[in-house]
Amino acid sequence: METEIRKPELDAFFLKMVAIIGMAMQHTVLVLGDVIPVGLHFPLQLAGGLTFPIMAFFLVEGYRYTSNVKRYMGRLFLWGLIAQVPHTMAFGTLVGVLTPNIMFTLFISLLGIVMYDRIKNRGLFVFLFVVLCIVSMIFEWGLIGPIVVLMFHIISPERRRRTLPPITAAVYNIVIIGLLGVIVMALIAVSPAVAELFADTVFTKPTEDINSFAAFAGIMFPIGSFLVPPLLLRYNGERGRSMKYLFYAFYPLHLLILALVAYAIGVSDLSLFAN
Repeated sequence: METEIRKPELDAFFLKMVAIIGMAMQHTVLVLGDVIPVGLHFPLQLAGGLTFPIMAFFLVEGYRYTSNVKRYMGRLFLWGLIAQVPHTMAFGTLVGVLTPNIMFTLFISLLGIVMYDRIKNRGLFVFLFVVLCIVSMIFEWGLIGPIVVLMFHIISPERRRRTLPPITAAVYNIVIIGLLGVIVMALIAVSPAVAELFADTVFTKPTEDINSFAAFAGIMFPIGSFLVPPLLLRYNGERGRSMKYLFYAFYPLHLLILALVAYAIGVSDLSLFAN
């Protein structure tokens, strides 16, 4: 009689490490992309797509088991403040606008599910949540961030809960990447003011200065999110090894290191206000 070979189950520690490694890989190509071989852009961008859906899933898991939601939210906000300077050093600003880092995305997403549980008037909740999503458009992961977190919170069938939110995030980002690209290019073509805003970006550089093959690698980022459901479906509900503050500390630290490396090799001028 043959013994059934069971697929290995994954604990929270393993999945969080996948998220951390994926984040570091994508941030490396985003900050140091000019000196990274083009062929590596694709797997590095792909790995980045794993990160937020896994983080969003465990944000909800943490909310369900925390004994102090206010302390949980305060921790996210504090580390967001700590990480903002390294984040801006690494990525600069978007057309002159400061982009809040992912800790703030998690913070407002957590606020969204707290509102869902505590505001009994559904009409009021919907209004406030829409406002929250509009605010989140200037944050990392933008509009879809709080929506994905809320989906992880309210979807009841466990298999669907672990499947639909990452797929939604992937589809949204594929659509948005294509749509925004078309809109920006159209606006640049008809408006000198818009063209000035996007000066020295991939949208306005001469063709010979752009490696279009490397630019195309960005589409691998949302595709990476399609790989999250198989991982979450293997999650066994166990905590595994304790991470304590590993993720919180790793996030600003690796951004600082990348920013300093970029400055050392001449990829960045380390200006907090550079585009």
